[in-house]
Amino acid sequence: MPGLGKTTLAYSAYTEKSVVGHFDIRAWCIVDQERNEKNLLQKIFNEVIGLKERVSEDDIDGDIADKLRRQLFGKRYLIVLDDLWDTATWDELTRPFPTEFQKWSRIILTNRKKEVALHGKCHSDPLDI
Repeated sequence: MPGLGKTTLAYSAYTEKSVVGHFDIRAWCIVDQERNEKNLLQKIFNEVIGLKERVSEDDIDGDIADKLRRQLFGKRYLIVLDDLWDTATWDELTRPFPTEFQKWSRIILTNRKKEVALHGKCHSDPLDI
């Protein structure tokens, strides 16, 4: 359901001083209903490297998933995927994330559909708001 504070709660955790100090890399990506995984991966990559400007469709790199994986490898990262709508997008967006250091890294997922939350469950149960 919209408007219950999911994004606000995730943002509060994302900006908490102890969280900021714990992770080497933090990235916030608003997913909405965008189904272009390459664009979304580019948005995450831009957040990871600190690039704030929009990238045109022509400038999106075909190897963006590999570049993202290399940027995250060996680092503690916190990625927030805000307002994710479907499981297929979750699968595509999380494929590049390194698995070797998962115990130190986290992905926070906010969404409106319980099936998406359950599909994205890895290390903890979904928080039903």
